[in-house]
Amino acid sequence: MSPYVESVRLESGSCGQTVSECRKPRSSGRRMALLRRAGLFGADTKGAVITRAATVDDLISAYRLVHDAFVEKGYVNPLPSGMRVRVFEALPETATFVAKVGDRVVGVQGLAVDSPEFGLPSDESFKDEIDALRLDGRVVCEATNQAIAPEFRNSAVPTELMRCMFAHALAIGCDELITTISPGHVRFFELLGFEQISPVRSYSKKVEDFVVVMRVNVSDLLERTAQADEDSDDALLFIKCRCVAGNPYREQVANWAGEAAKTFEDPAALRRLLVDESHFLDQCSSGELESLAGRWGDAVFAQVHPEALVLSP
Repeated sequence: MSPYVESVRLESGSCGQTVSECRKPRSSGRRMALLRRAGLFGADTKGAVITRAATVDDLISAYRLVHDAFVEKGYVNPLPSGMRVRVFEALPETATFVAKVGDRVVGVQGLAVDSPEFGLPSDESFKDEIDALRLDGRVVCEATNQAIAPEFRNSAVPTELMRCMFAHALAIGCDELITTISPGHVRFFELLGFEQISPVRSYSKKVEDFVVVMRVNVSDLLERTAQADEDSDDALLFIKCRCVAGNPYREQVANWAGEAAKTFEDPAALRRLLVDESHFLDQCSSGELESLAGRWGDAVFAQVHPEALVLSP
């Protein structure tokens, strides 16, 4: 029996299909087999619990891990704050998911939602490609800030965080899901139904970080998984039985969102995250500050950043 089916039975009792419809196909792909042996696509998180970062402590810990992981890989230059915080991390609609062992954050996966004011993180280098997905009012989201502590990289933590992110994307009606990755990871994301839609470019103007944009149309992916049967490959069955029908995180999305929203209603929490710890608001333009005031509400903004000039209504 496929490990995907067995985990679904344990987690939710059913993946919405019979076991015979979800059992391991006759011929497993070599790449999937190698990834499973490396710990991915399994169930062993090495004791880490997957959740949404709802408290300011978890958010601070998450963005410190992202900073350290990205500095290690040369994606960003070290920052005095030791945190990677951009305007997207200051938006209530951005969801940050974490893997925790006790109070320690050992894995991070974010999801940013497109907006007229701020767009998406990859717009700076790939705006033309992303604009092509914004037709007819489609909701475009970007998977961002993936960072895993070294000792948890060969475990189920990365794929569990992706399952969690996908549950949230489904709940908010995401139509197009994109991510920017190094060219060496293209094959991995192709297994998950993504396709490359850009040439190789540097993600940053400050350091050389060559990446491509991968995209999946969520409706198309759901249609393909609905048609998956025992002759389908393991990757499609993983999506069907563990990301869609058998995804336990889908039941927690609403409660998590409610808890996370409280942080963006708490001036003290926002000030600690965006002023005291990261000093991010001090680096924002007046236009960005005005847009953030609109997101948080003027009363909250005035308490978070009273040092800012009074913004015009």
